[in-house]
Amino acid sequence: MNRRQYLSTAGGLAVVSSLAGCLGDVLGSEDGEQLPDDHRDEARAINRAVGKLNKAAISIEGAESGLENPTEADFSADEPRSFIDAARSELESVEDSAIAAELASYADVLEAMIAVLETLTDDSLAADVEAISGEMAGGDTSTVEDTLETHRESIDGARENYDGAVATLENLDRDRLEEHSVVDLDRVESGIETIGNVLGSVESILSGYDSMLAGHESLGEGEERFDGGEYERAATAFESAADSFGDATETFAGEASDAPSGLAEYAETAHCQSGHLETAATEFAEGATAADNANIADAQQSQSDGEDALEAAENC
Repeated sequence: MNRRQYLSTAGGLAVVSSLAGCLGDVLGSEDGEQLPDDHRDEARAINRAVGKLNKAAISIEGAESGLENPTEADFSADEPRSFIDAARSELESVEDSAIAAELASYADVLEAMIAVLETLTDDSLAADVEAISGEMAGGDTSTVEDTLETHRESIDGARENYDGAVATLENLDRDRLEEHSVVDLDRVESGIETIGNVLGSVESILSGYDSMLAGHESLGEGEERFDGGEYERAATAFESAADSFGDATETFAGEASDAPSGLAEYAETAHCQSGHLETAATEFAEGATAADNANIADAQQSQSDGEDALEAAENC
């Protein structure tokens, strides 16, 4: 799904009235026979639980529609979580273990979606991506590794929640849930797909930054080797840097075209940076090889071209 498709899921879940299909259970059987009070109480509890879960689903979809620009999305998990907690409380009194288990599993799906949305719309993620973008261009990556590690952990947790939600949704008894007027699960599935695509974009961008960080480390090693007169080892380090920056360039190229607009701008900038850094590292490798062969003129020219590429990266 590309960025033009992210908003296609917005517009409201197709919620069926919480009484539809359940009215007979509450008031009596299909033949009009009055049912026992405990049966009617249980049916009412199921209805109330479904109603709360439907409200949670609607609240979640409102957040999904803002994922075109997740760095500016305003999402609070309090409301949907309160609906889910209320639904679980209602299900405690339901003796029909089959429908109670299905609704509890459906609640698990919604809770996982909420957890992923919290991660994707976290203000610190947006601020740190902005900071990393600037640091990668200038080469001062002293704080980047810790920042990336923090977000790798949170995104790994989001991926675990997401995969669990997908697996649980696939195993739900849709017919049974729809009999009890749960929202259209196709819409929930579409929402999960939207969330998954944004999560995938964040994962790719962080992976691209990992490659850039590795490139900067090799670039620093190459500079130290070169300054120490170890030209052959310097060339090897610079070549390693070029490979890492090349991997980053490839990663960011895909995200620049497919990520939602709020993330695409960072991917575009990083694509520009990594491309120029790859050029710089390649020039430095050629310069080190020339120096190792005592070809001073070629070494100086490559060094100059590499410095120009570094400056271009800073101007992205």
